[in-house]
Amino acid sequence: MSMRDLNAIIRDLIDKEIEKILNNIKEETTDIIYIIDRKIEELNQYLKFKNIKS
Repeated sequence: MSMRDLNAIIRDLIDKEIEKILNNIKEETTDIIYIIDRKIEELNQYLKFKNIKS
């Protein structure tokens, strides 16, 4: 196996790892956005309730 072949294999492995990491980041970002949206909705409901009581 030549150095060029070895470099190509290493580059492919690194690219695959980077792709996995980016996919995990996308998933986690989506989860965080969902949680934030849910908390905003809870806050809106709370504020509506407070307005009704006032």
